[in-house]
Order: sequence, then structure tokens, then C-alpha cells
Amino acid sequence: MNILILFSQPWRVGGAETHVEALIKGLSDHNIILAVNRGSNTEKLQRLRQEFANVEIVEVQARGINVFQWIMDLYKLAGVIKKNKIEIISAQQRTAGIWAYLLNKFTDVPFVVTMHDPWHRAFIKKGYAKMFSQMIVVSRNLTDILVNKFGFKSSQISFINNGIDFAKFVPQDKKEARNRLGISQNSKIILHVSRLSSIKGAVSLILVDSMEHVLQQEKDVKLIIIGEGPLREELNEKSRTWNENYKNLIEIKDFTDDISYWYSAADVIVGEGRVAIEAIACERPVVAIRNGEQFFGAVTIENIADALEVNFDGKQLSATPEALAIEIVKTFKIALEQRIEIAKYISTKLSIKEMSGKYDNVFKDVIASHLTTNIVEGTSNQESSKNSN
Repeated sequence: MNILILFSQPWRVGGAETHVEALIKGLSDHNIILAVNRGSNTEKLQRLRQEFANVEIVEVQARGINVFQWIMDLYKLAGVIKKNKIEIISAQQRTAGIWAYLLNKFTDVPFVVTMHDPWHRAFIKKGYAKMFSQMIVVSRNLTDILVNKFGFKSSQISFINNGIDFAKFVPQDKKEARNRLGISQNSKIILHVSRLSSIKGAVSLILVDSMEHVLQQEKDVKLIIIGEGPLREELNEKSRTWNENYKNLIEIKDFTDDISYWYSAADVIVGEGRVAIEAIACERPVVAIRNGEQFFGAVTIENIADALEVNFDGKQLSATPEALAIEIVKTFKIALEQRIEIAKYISTKLSIKEMSGKYDNVFKDVIASHLTTNIVEGTSNQESSKNSN
């Protein structure tokens, strides 16, 4: 199969990028063109080129205000589609979906759109169900949003869990991981990894406020936040103020390629989506939270199945510093035996093979449906032409 994966953001660090990278690995038997937005991290793109021989990468300008460049790059992609005989377009996120819709008008190549988050900034929500005939979501929550807010039918939506590379995220000795990272062996470490956007970044601010409550029940606790984004400066300022009033117990760091070591070095990971999955694979305990309003809480063997359904983005608890602190303290006490059991459970559900296999089935169904529609429309047009003559 010849596939165009359309990624309308600069390729940097994030859950969507990791999702696509896992998909590329799982679809290694197919020919893939990856289109990313200009301004991508060149080192990361080069690493993709070296790791995946079946992938060709092209850069386009899918964002910004240069309409002329948009048009030029749409024609550029249409040429890529025709030259490489692309059979299906996998559009990752809303803007990529709009581009795929336009490319379909030029090339008649069918497309599928993957939704990674709730699309809060989308205008004219009801119009998307008419533009996007087939959706993939990584959470049942997103299915509900598409149906209730965007007017999609359930038949238009396929739920596919994130898949991760279990060979990369494995349990490691905590002492050795801390030695590698230069971290004290004495502190209990809470780790939060996230893109610091207006939605996800709000969690980091609540997390800082929760530390006062955590320290009332747990001693020698340190908070490390790894993330970049629009709220980084606000987070830096809030952390500086907190450290001045208490102790220097909060550190803010940039994204890193050594994230598996950080998971293994931590005592509790606070996060959602791929971060939660990767941390659990490393047999670390997780508090699942995605936004500043509501959250899932401590992940246990009793609720792990529910956590997977919502991609660790639940509504069980109000996202207050006090409630978050309670869940963190609870998570400190989750035994190794239970963490191992949770890790085994997700290993059967969230592999790259499982995810890419489901994508492959959706692609084949969409291609077959598209061909059938074209045949029916072609036959109908021929009959209409005969009748008119």
C-alpha cells in the first residue's frame, strides 16, 4: 500500500509525533510519504530518515498566513500523490484533515483523519462531519465529542488505542537511572511530562500548587516537570516563587530523548496519553490527568481497562491541588506487584502491531468503499448518458 501521512505541524516533540512514528514503524511493509510542516526539528527528521528506509519526507507550509504558499504546496502534494500512486491519505489532526479534503478534490484519493485532542479551537463544528467521512480517535471521550459536538455518526468513527514500542520502554533499575541522570537517591520524585499548551500546561500549574499538600504527608519529595510550550514562562515564574518560599524542590527541564530513564528514575509519574502508557510500561505508578478541570486519578489494576478507554483522560475527579495531592500520595503506595500486573495488561492491548493492524484495516475498508462508490457513480453516469441520448 502507498500511504501519505499528512502532519500539519512542525515535527518536534509531542504525543502526536510519537503516535505517527509508532504508526510508521508498524506499517514498515508499506511505502510511506510523510509530509510535515516547515520549521520542523531537522535532527529529528534526519533520525526518521535513517531509521525508516520505507519513508520519504517532504516539508510543506500548512500553517501561517501565506495563502500563496498554501496553494503552491497543495499542488506540490498533489504531484507527490500522483507520482507515488498514493492510495490513502492518513491526516493527523484537524488542519491536516482540511488539506486531505482539498487534496481529495484534486486527486480523488480517499483519506482518514485521526483526532488526538478535542479540537477546542475548531469553528463551524458541524461542518466537519460533511468534510471528513472517516475518523480515527485515540479515546472514547473523543468519540463522544465528535458525535455530540461535531455531528458525526458513530459509523464514521473508529477507536484505535495508542501503540508504543515496548522494546524501548522497559523497567530499569531506579538507582542506575538516577545515577545516569545525576539525580539524588534520597528524594521521592514526582515526574510530569507534557507539552505546555493552554490545556495541558494548566496541569503543571496545578501540580506546583499541589506540592504544599503533598509535603504535608510525604517528606523529601521533589517535583520535576519536563515540557516546552506557551505556558513555559508562566510555569518558570510560578516555580521560582514557590522555591523561594519553600525549598528548591521544583525543577523545570526541556524535552529530552532520554525520557525512558526519567520514567525509571521517578517514584510517581503524573500525565496522560502516551506519557501514561510509556511510564506504565516501565512499571512506574501513574496519576492520570490531562487538563485543569477534571481528571482520572491514580491508575490501578482495578481501573486500568477504563483508563485505556479514555486514553487516561477521565472525569472522575475535580482538578484541584488538594485532590491531585491525594491521588499522588495514594499512588506512592501502589506496590510493585500491582505495577507489574498493570504493565502486563497494557502490553497485550497497546503494542505497535496492534495499533498499526487496526489502522491497516481502516485504510483497506476506506479504499474499498471509495472504489465501490466510484464504480456505482460511474455506472449511474453511463446510464444517465444513455438515457439523455
